[in-house]
Amino acid sequence: MKAFARARQSASGATADIPPEAPQVPEVKIPIVRCKNQPRRHKVISFGYTVTVDGEVPDVYKFQYPPNPESPEEVYPGVIPAGFQAGVPCDETMIYFQTRDGAVGPEYQVAYTHPDNVLIEWSDDVDALWIETLQTLEDANELSEGALDFLDADPLYLFGIADPATQKALEKAATVPMLKCTGQRPNLEEWFAYLNADRELDKEFTWVIESMAEVELPPPWTSYKGIGSVVCYLNNETNETTWKHPFFDYFAKLLEHCRFASREEHIKLRINRMLWSYEHDTTTGDANQQPLVSPQYVKQMGDILRVDLIEEPYMVRTIKTFLKAFSQQYRLEEELDTQEVKWCLEIVENERAKALIARDLPFQEDPSDQIAPNAHGQLYCAECSAVASCYCPHCEDCFCQVDFERLHMKGNRTHHKANEIIPCCLCVAAGKPDHLVMPAKLQCTYTFASYCHECYARKHVKTLPKKLDLKPVKIDYTRSNADNVSHMRARNKAKPQTPPLDRVSAPGEKTAMQEMREGFSHSAPAENMLGEKWHAFYDRRGVRYFYNFETQESMRRPQDLEKEPKSLESGHKTLPLKGDAGSRSLPMLRQLTTSKAPRFLKTWTHKPEDKLPALSDGRTNANRSTRRGAGIG
Repeated sequence: MKAFARARQSASGATADIPPEAPQVPEVKIPIVRCKNQPRRHKVISFGYTVTVDGEVPDVYKFQYPPNPESPEEVYPGVIPAGFQAGVPCDETMIYFQTRDGAVGPEYQVAYTHPDNVLIEWSDDVDALWIETLQTLEDANELSEGALDFLDADPLYLFGIADPATQKALEKAATVPMLKCTGQRPNLEEWFAYLNADRELDKEFTWVIESMAEVELPPPWTSYKGIGSVVCYLNNETNETTWKHPFFDYFAKLLEHCRFASREEHIKLRINRMLWSYEHDTTTGDANQQPLVSPQYVKQMGDILRVDLIEEPYMVRTIKTFLKAFSQQYRLEEELDTQEVKWCLEIVENERAKALIARDLPFQEDPSDQIAPNAHGQLYCAECSAVASCYCPHCEDCFCQVDFERLHMKGNRTHHKANEIIPCCLCVAAGKPDHLVMPAKLQCTYTFASYCHECYARKHVKTLPKKLDLKPVKIDYTRSNADNVSHMRARNKAKPQTPPLDRVSAPGEKTAMQEMREGFSHSAPAENMLGEKWHAFYDRRGVRYFYNFETQESMRRPQDLEKEPKSLESGHKTLPLKGDAGSRSLPMLRQLTTSKAPRFLKTWTHKPEDKLPALSDGRTNANRSTRRGAGIG
């Protein structure tokens, strides 16, 4: 090939020492936009952005234009932005023009009546595109001659690209951040673009963008939506207008710090900010401010620790503990410790491991449930797993006789009185082994013998007279011995009563009187009765309520989920409740009938008006209300 090149050079008369000339790159001619002497009607929807390659604007995006149509010889440089969108009103409709960054240069598109109603698809030849647009509009006969004559101009001038205001805005956007707002308020995507953040790469730091979007502007700053759908910030004292958010530098540095921080430092920063926000909201005296241990902050803490409260409801109790511990440390030291955050993450992983192990274990019924009167099953000793012969209501466990005597030899357990478990008489009569003899749960009201559920239903019922409606009595081994209870009550009455302490009970705490009235048995917590999806919280007044993170529902009383107030009936007739007293008492009666709480109200009747207590002036409430009503009339 080299020899062939030398032969060609010698044939043309050139020397071998002269290198061949490099091919010349065709020079791109920068076009000049001609302005038409007519008023501007364009409305900029979005200024877009300036396309750069290695910090320079390519020549295909450049043009020249005269800012003043009356002086066409004086031209200035301009740039075609990508993402630009504007509209021009014509005959009660709109023509839209928008640009984008194409493969070899800018591309253009035209829409009619709506930005999504495309009239001419994308093209890199703006002149050919606009000629086709005018021809299409003229053939459709939808615009008047005056409108078509107005549109017969250079599209870069007609839609405001060749406008000094647009070019100044693009120059400003290159150095000052610009927050776009296509709707009434900027969406999250526009806030991401404002902070130069990526939605996928910076997904973990979404809370920074959300915090900036929710922060209130400090006085005297206000914001409004300016030309080109750009949010402008106005200082009412100096009348200064800028595109830069007053807190832009703070959130930009915060986002940059989070990108290079470790996970523990990132979590520590988020918890510190959450506690600081809670403290600030509390000092402002907001009437809707919830306690720290509330669904709002539990959900925030779950997001910080990457805990899905819907899929992992067992973590709610752990997160409540974290909130209490972190708030106490924040109050004492005003800053959290990174080591505490590490321990917190270890506890979360341990709880997940425990839940995974518990999920894989086979389901086993609680042996204590077999002691219930409606349950049918064998009872075993809690110590040696032999067949139980007695049940201790105070220990709430079944024992054989040997283990009961061994465990109740010392201390307060010597006062425990066990309930002997009665064996089923038919099981004993059948000669079954001890482990097959079931405990009796029913006592026949005809023969007064004791039976298990299976023997009573399959055998003993067939021997009863059919004409008699006999129902058995349930045997409840969980009840305490009556003599023991009466002895304890008499002993408590004999003791001198000490004056009560001047102490306020904590929310949800039971007083000694409440525990004495409820007896020895305690019902399960309401959240356990409702299921693992419901969690107990307390409002500002200390009243307990229940919240479901999956359905985002809350309720005060657990009975409201399963029961509806029913009408009070006596036979087939509704109880007569007349007048205002009836309307006021009906909700109370409904509440009493549906409530499972202990009844402390012995009697409840309507007082006649003639027996109302007299006031200080000798009149009754009824007379006073009657006179007051007469005075108003």
